Amino acid sequence: MGTTFYAYSVLTRQTTWQSTFRYIIIMAGAVVIVAYLIYFFRHKHTNKYRDLLILVALIELLTIGIQIRDLQASRTATADSQAVATLLRSVAKQKQVAVQQVYANSNTVHTGMLVTIGKSTKTMFTVTINADNNSYQLDKTTLIVPQANFVTK
Repeated sequence: MGTTFYAYSVLTRQTTWQSTFRYIIIMAGAVVIVAYLIYFFRHKHTNKYRDLLILVALIELLTIGIQIRDLQASRTATADSQAVATLLRSVAKQKQVAVQQVYANSNTVHTGMLVTIGKSTKTMFTVTINADNNSYQLDKTTLIVPQANFVTK
C-alpha cells in the first residue's frame, strides 16, 4: 500500500459539522422538554404525555453524554495535531522551505515518525523526540517500499 503523509493544512483544519449537528439535536430536545413542561404546568390534571417526556429527557441526556465524550476526544486530537503542526513549522524553518511543502506520516508527535519535504520520498527524515519533549533530531531515512500517499485536503 504505502505510507500516508499528511500536509500541514490537513493537520490544522478542523471539521465540526458532526458536533454542530449534535448541538442542534440537543437544542431541539431541550425545546421539546421546555414546551412540554409549560404544557404540563398549565394542565396539571392531564398526564397524557408524561411517558413521552421521560423518553425525550433520557434521549437528551444520552445525546449530551455522547457530545461531552466526543468533545473531549476532539480536544485531545486537536492538541495532538497542533503539536505535529508546530513540529512541521519548526522543520520547515530549519530546512528553509515553506511549511506547505513539509508532510508528516502521523497526527501525533512521537519518536520514529517520518517527515518528508515535498511530495517525494527522496528527502525524508526520521524524527527522534528527546525525553523532555521540547527538542527533536532529524535523521535522513529511506522507505523500504518507496510508495507514499500524500493527503492534502
